[in-house]
Amino acid sequence: MVLRWIVLIVALSGALQVAAQDYEPLPAGPSALVLIARLHALPGQADQVVALSAAVDKKVQAGEPGMLLHTFDRDPADPRGFIWTEVYENSDALIFHLNNADLGSYLEAVSPLLDVFTVELYGAVSEAAVEALRATGTPTTHYPNVLGYIRDLTP
Repeated sequence: MVLRWIVLIVALSGALQVAAQDYEPLPAGPSALVLIARLHALPGQADQVVALSAAVDKKVQAGEPGMLLHTFDRDPADPRGFIWTEVYENSDALIFHLNNADLGSYLEAVSPLLDVFTVELYGAVSEAAVEALRATGTPTTHYPNVLGYIRDLTP
């Protein structure tokens, strides 16, 4: 009986390996990607973090056409926790964002008000964009794309 289970597990793992090889990741760089930045304000600093974030949000909207979605949300379980959700047209748009002087000024002003600031990258991000983000010194985790698609929404 145990031998049957072992044979079944080995057979299934082989099938899963073949199935996983049937999928191809998106090409790194030219496709949309998601960035999640998690911030946690020091006590008494949440309102200032929101004010600084509101100001940079307007500047990013005006100056970064490759930023497709840019939202700043409060953690429902922690009034001092915030999350930036950003969707970029491609890796070049992320690099453009990282080189934006307004972003640099924001990070310089907001960082002393935080006890946590981490970034997660999702999607087929180019190595150049990942390295540019890591070069900022921000703790960054890149979750490499394994498979997926991007729907064409052009009319």
